[in-house]
Amino acid sequence: MGLLFLSWLIESYDIGLTGSVLPSLTHQFHLSTGMKSFTSVSANIGIVIGIVPAGRIADHFGRRKVLIFGTLAYAVLTFAVGLAPNIESILSLRILDGMAMGAVFPIPYIYASEICPHTSRGRFTGWADSCLSVGYFISPLLALVLIPNVENTTGWRIMFLLGGIPVLFVLLAIRYLPESPRWLEARGRFAECETLLRGFEARAERSIGGPLPPVVPIDSSVATPATQNWRAIFRQPLRRRAMTLWVTFGGTFFIFYSIQTFMPTVITKMGFTLTSAFGFTAVIVGVSIPGKLLESWIVERWGRKPVIIGFTVIAAIAAMVFGFVRGAVPVLALGCLMSFFGIGVDPAVKTYTAEGFPTEIRGVGVATTEGFGRLMSGVVGPFLIPFVLSNLGVGAVYSLVGTVALLAVLVLFVFGRETRGLTLEKSASIEPEVPPSIDPLLAA
Repeated sequence: MGLLFLSWLIESYDIGLTGSVLPSLTHQFHLSTGMKSFTSVSANIGIVIGIVPAGRIADHFGRRKVLIFGTLAYAVLTFAVGLAPNIESILSLRILDGMAMGAVFPIPYIYASEICPHTSRGRFTGWADSCLSVGYFISPLLALVLIPNVENTTGWRIMFLLGGIPVLFVLLAIRYLPESPRWLEARGRFAECETLLRGFEARAERSIGGPLPPVVPIDSSVATPATQNWRAIFRQPLRRRAMTLWVTFGGTFFIFYSIQTFMPTVITKMGFTLTSAFGFTAVIVGVSIPGKLLESWIVERWGRKPVIIGFTVIAAIAAMVFGFVRGAVPVLALGCLMSFFGIGVDPAVKTYTAEGFPTEIRGVGVATTEGFGRLMSGVVGPFLIPFVLSNLGVGAVYSLVGTVALLAVLVLFVFGRETRGLTLEKSASIEPEVPPSIDPLLAA
């Protein structure tokens, strides 16, 4: 899990680059509103293109190989962006870069769902996702140091060159990262699975100084052979669950992209200097770290649905108000509130997504969900934002963000089910679901 934390930390730095360098790129290459929109979503276009086939590859070849080769590819491509001579090269490389990042994005929380006990899946994903926010925080912080003004043509290049550092992580992953034992079992590689689990158990026994307690029997018959076919996610009973997850992912992550990609531009639009915009953005993004840590503490106590709905509603209201305030204190306070809950909810959404699909198709199920979600929240939404910002102002932008998020959690409230405390086999079961007598949200 420590390696997975690190993989998300280094990848998140790359995602955070776009918003941090966009003002400099706009100035240096004289970008129009349309080109600014395309630049802001170029990496996200690649993510959407790369993420779905990568899910199928992860189901076929394993989680470990996708994580290693995807990380190597995006590290090399990000480094190359720092050497690009023109905006056309930058956009081409960022799309390819995004395709590699898309392959890697879902793997850590797929791993977490398949390795962690059902009592701590949400907690571990919350801790790992906090590392994402650390990376998002580092990008504007470095921009504050390396890009003192938009005329600086060296700072943004250095930031991309630093994106090559994940090559070092690849060496660690090759040496120390194991394959998911559940994936090995699902592929019929029982001997490898048994050897791997015996190694886990031996280390655990050494750490506690004695034998492990007996294995608790689980019902392994709840997933049917039909799940071997990835098309099962488009047929009932999985189809309704998948569509609910697509909408939830897309709507909640729109808040994230509105902060991560456009916050420096929006704050500059409000009349602050570029240096202040980077400083404000660093603080706003940094506040999401304790938000995710709070989520990791309560998600196993309250459940997935209450946390996702509660956090998102607070963030959506904060977003709507944020668009209409001015002055350093209210802008910073509402931005932090939006980030604390709006980005803090992300690990709960990811855990909930991974718990919804059987092991045989978990890779493609998660990748399809994240691909659709990022298409809507990371490509369509951010492509529209510069036009809305130019013509209608900041208030219209964040009213749109808040409304989309509220609609998403309304769908979750009506159609979603609770998975807290269920074994992975049970939470991912495709047996007909019997609605509980009391909705988990009301019970919480």
